[in-house]
Amino acid sequence: MKNIRRVLAGSAVGVIAASTLALGAGTASASPESPREPQSPRLFSSALACQTTGNTWAQQGKLTGFRCVQEGNAWALYTW
Repeated sequence: MKNIRRVLAGSAVGVIAASTLALGAGTASASPESPREPQSPRLFSSALACQTTGNTWAQQGKLTGFRCVQEGNAWALYTW
């Protein structure tokens, strides 16, 4: 009975560890590389669209930083 508990406990730890690694693999962050050259701003119709695009690109490592600035009726996404 003790051996069965040990095997089950070991299996549970293995499943938890594998799940943790799988979840961590899906987590993205900005690239640690040196900052890229500033790009011409892209325009969006809302602040939410601007922020969402900036966050997505940062998580994909396509940029190291960004800011959204309101310019008239549009939002400009400045990246670096």
